[in-house]
Amino acid sequence: MTHKLSRRHCIKLVASAGISAMGALWVGGCAPKETPTPTEEPVQETAAEREQPVAASKGKIELRYMDRSGPVGDFMRYASRVYEERNPDITVINETTAWGDLQTKVPTMVAGGTVPDVVFQHGALMLPELAAKGAWLNLEPVAERDNHDFSIYYDWALDTLRLGPNGELVAMPNGVNQGETELHWNRELLQDFGLAEPHDKMTIAELTELFIKIQEKMPDNGFAAHYGTAHWPVEGLARAFGGYLISHDRTSVGFSLPETQDALSWQYDLINKYKVMPTQEQVLQNATSMFFAGMLATTFNCSANIWSGFEQAVEGRFSLGHCLWPKGDTGWSITPSCDANVAYAKTKYPDEAWGLLKLLSSFEISKWTAISESHMTPGAVIEAWHDPEVWEACPPYKDCALAYDTIPWGEIETWSMPVPANTRRAEFNDLFSNEWSGMLYGQRPYDQSNIDALQAELQAIVDKPMP
Repeated sequence: MTHKLSRRHCIKLVASAGISAMGALWVGGCAPKETPTPTEEPVQETAAEREQPVAASKGKIELRYMDRSGPVGDFMRYASRVYEERNPDITVINETTAWGDLQTKVPTMVAGGTVPDVVFQHGALMLPELAAKGAWLNLEPVAERDNHDFSIYYDWALDTLRLGPNGELVAMPNGVNQGETELHWNRELLQDFGLAEPHDKMTIAELTELFIKIQEKMPDNGFAAHYGTAHWPVEGLARAFGGYLISHDRTSVGFSLPETQDALSWQYDLINKYKVMPTQEQVLQNATSMFFAGMLATTFNCSANIWSGFEQAVEGRFSLGHCLWPKGDTGWSITPSCDANVAYAKTKYPDEAWGLLKLLSSFEISKWTAISESHMTPGAVIEAWHDPEVWEACPPYKDCALAYDTIPWGEIETWSMPVPANTRRAEFNDLFSNEWSGMLYGQRPYDQSNIDALQAELQAIVDKPMP
């Protein structure tokens, strides 16, 4: 039986869910002054891991830190206050910046020599361009002087940050994820429909059949599923089918590969054949808001993008189901990436900057990040991902931690998010997103001629010299 809801009512539902999330978390997380200060006893660490004050400095030091706005940056401002408390001669000046501004302002500031001492950088979507040009401090010498133990982190997380001119480690890891291919669902909605919940051993045919059954019971303006169309989620989908958009060595494009096209054909069919995924015009506000409002039964994303802010947005209306990419007849779908922080290569305070980077990536701060209200992922620290309190507060992260334990790293293609070796990520993404969306949503034919044309255009971008 199909339920009838007007589009106007659906928009109100979506807007309500979006406002709830924004009001409770996203707006509140933008102001550094409102960040929780360390008035409570911090999370306990082992003696070997506990942060020690940096060497005494001559006079008061002001360490500028360009952190990320919103709840996902709460831990950065919290750690800044902890660092000040433990190092009275240092004041951390937080310059809280939105994601988009981090992408545009940081290159300009580096060029002008005005960039802060410490800066947030996403390991795949921001770091490669400036890291390859030597803008960030090589952390290996300062870490070696400090006898820092890198074994506490996931090796693959560190590997995504070895992006210096000669492969040096230029950033310290924070939140990690394996890509936007994790499946999330509204548990109560599926229960009301009398349908079994998905699981990570399903085949593509079984998953598709479940989406069809869900769609039959959804309201007129609701949909069974959503999968992202930008090049990074599509890369994960392609890898699950044995293909890729950008090769392991980051120099070749595989858009036209049969395996990649198998993956993309499945996504195309979700919209155009089975009609279980919304078109661009049918997405109300955005897919996550539709999911929070109950207008999407399932959605693919990384766990942090759904779980961080979920409780505030949903307000108890439903509980979250979660599993990794269903691989009953496909492979692992992994595009591991890492949030990170860097130190400016020309900072006057390399030791003090290192001290803050080390604290930001510690077990203490990693655990706080997950169990605090924002529920961001617990850094890249293995112990934090397996902490019982983290598992209790953040059930999706338990699924991820157990997956990280079983993924055959080194035996399968698990390289990072697709970033061309020439660092022209934005140019590549813009072309791919525009052209693939056009085919996916019927604005131009999805045929071999257009597939070959896009393959050639993408390869031409990858073949360009580094800007």
